[in-house]
Amino acid sequence: MPKHYLWVIGEGIKTYRSGEIIVDRYQVQDDQILLDTQPEKTPQMPEEIPGEIEPYLRLFPYRLHIPQVYGILSVTEKKRTREIWLLEGGPINSNSGSLMPKIATSWKDATPMRQLNWLWQIAQLWQPLNVQKVASSLLNSENLRVEGQLVRLLELQADQKSLTLQHLGRFWQKWASNAHPAVEKFLKQLFHQMIAGEVYNADQLIVQLDQALELLGRSQIRKINIATATDTGPNRSNNEDACYPPSKTAISYPPSYKTVAMVCDGIGGQEGGEEASELAIKVLCQRLHNNIPEQGDALTITTKLEESAYAANDAIYERNDNEQRQGRQRMGTTLVMALAHLHELYIAHVGDSRAYWITPTRCYQVTLDDDVATRQVRLGYSLYQDAVNQIASGALVQALGITASTSLHPTVQRFPIDEDSIFLICSDGLSDRNRVEEYWQTEILPLLEGKTNLATVRDRLIEIANATNGHDNVTVALVYYQVTDKGQITELSVPPVKVQHLKVEKSRKNSEFNSSDNQFFDNKPKNFPYDSEYKSGWFYLSGILILLVLGGILAYFLSPLAKELTPPWPVKSPNSSTVAANTEKPSQQPNPTSSPSLSLDIGSLILINHSDRSQEKSQEPIELLNNRTNKKVKGIVSNGSILEVTRKLNQPEETWLELQVVCSTETPSNIDPEFSNVLLQPKDKGWIEQAKIESSSDVIILEKNSEKLDGCVED
Repeated sequence: MPKHYLWVIGEGIKTYRSGEIIVDRYQVQDDQILLDTQPEKTPQMPEEIPGEIEPYLRLFPYRLHIPQVYGILSVTEKKRTREIWLLEGGPINSNSGSLMPKIATSWKDATPMRQLNWLWQIAQLWQPLNVQKVASSLLNSENLRVEGQLVRLLELQADQKSLTLQHLGRFWQKWASNAHPAVEKFLKQLFHQMIAGEVYNADQLIVQLDQALELLGRSQIRKINIATATDTGPNRSNNEDACYPPSKTAISYPPSYKTVAMVCDGIGGQEGGEEASELAIKVLCQRLHNNIPEQGDALTITTKLEESAYAANDAIYERNDNEQRQGRQRMGTTLVMALAHLHELYIAHVGDSRAYWITPTRCYQVTLDDDVATRQVRLGYSLYQDAVNQIASGALVQALGITASTSLHPTVQRFPIDEDSIFLICSDGLSDRNRVEEYWQTEILPLLEGKTNLATVRDRLIEIANATNGHDNVTVALVYYQVTDKGQITELSVPPVKVQHLKVEKSRKNSEFNSSDNQFFDNKPKNFPYDSEYKSGWFYLSGILILLVLGGILAYFLSPLAKELTPPWPVKSPNSSTVAANTEKPSQQPNPTSSPSLSLDIGSLILINHSDRSQEKSQEPIELLNNRTNKKVKGIVSNGSILEVTRKLNQPEETWLELQVVCSTETPSNIDPEFSNVLLQPKDKGWIEQAKIESSSDVIILEKNSEKLDGCVED
């Protein structure tokens, strides 16, 4: 079994030397590396989560790159207690206990495809880490490690100042001279654009790297091998799982809409789970066959996968309604799907069926279960090791067919592939009790080493699931992604100087925004687009003067109309940055009882006032999202809460507000029990579309000196 090494942070570790044993369990291996000699036991849990640890929990979806908090040690010496935080899943070799190499060390020997791949991963991490104020973790050469294709962080480091892509461009610039000749000119120009402020957000940066990866990927030959199997198991009378391609099938294709593997695990009612799984597979196959373009970009492919999941959900949901299924009799199914397209592999996911990525060095779980335990971690309430031991921790919070698609939030991830890789997707009949982590080295890794074949590995995994778990149906699909270089690499041209804005598309579900596969939108930095070293203050002053002159002329000619439209409530005067940035399209006409969009600036205060209508079943609670792409709900705002607008992000099709809970003037006694465990607390932040605030009759804009603030008491 691989050894369980931990990276540790905190002053307390400095008092121990190599070889010492802490609390009869943790052996000190090196400066900040411990070996857990009893990994089968639950580690000590903290009573409270301090602010400096919370970003690890908030960034739980990025655990492929970021270690997670395993537990805590409290060390007492000289009447002083110090804390040692234990991080698991870091870039530590599980055999030797040594750190993985730094990216700066491995950079010069990497292939051009891998160099771009590493930069692409850092670009994907930039905004989510910036939101949590730990983006400086990506600007430290010691902290950035690599495991083959993957970029890994040792730990998260708090920002000491506001960071922009200019800082990242300057950090990357020192790697340009050692870049592969095929990408050297491209990267030098890209880094220059970042430093000059021409590429000012991560979306633009990712688009540039995406285009380069696609062009460079043409120098490689890619082949996808897929093998599937499903089995009832020794203790079940019927099989509620389903897979595609059909069980005991083995196929081989170049990347296209045909290179797709799916696993569904049905739930609910007599034979309902089986029916739901089969219906989901049928609908998904139809949608993918008709809608996946041969040369689609990442945004298009991601959107099509999301829409396919919605279509499958609608089909099951409508059948539940038609058959008048209620409560636990409503059938549903999980979904995990892998689609190979060009140089990437996409993973779409709903529920607790899983996807794993097996490389020569490690087995990575790339999906997060949509269950109560994961939700508790992502909300920052508890460590994962603690959450999984709670009652009903494995209860699903979403699955296909249970609720309408407006409440469904499928996750779509994508992975550029530059070397042979195996993706295993499976139902929990195999993944339960960590069987994949236990057997990947002996059963799956030999496939990468050329010592066995796909069908043999597939059948062996079914045998292991039945022998060591056996409590459920089991379904597996293996996707073997093989990459061969053609031998000729074309030098990339430099990126365009002017970066075009991303194309924005809307899905059919409530016209909600679907970006490529970013977990967050990028907001423009406050000093957008240039630092003072590139533009003087006279540039801004002249712009403001021009705007004031134009505004005076318009006011003179339109004053009669302006008097008719002047609202009866006080409206804040927009500052210069608001005038420059607020070029959004008018949103829908707000409800007369709500406040106008002009008053929803940064610093505005909002009171949630449901009054008696909060008791109605039709009344939907106001939800804040963790991010704006996959629509993961962070929590519910209780009645009487006062919120402050902390950020405002204008997009071509819609405007988003980041709101922070200031306090609540009422107790959440009337809240629906369904939402009681996800109520947002003071200082919690989340995102919501401005149009939803404007159209709500339950929102009141407060003045800074409002009497409501006098009675504001933190929950």
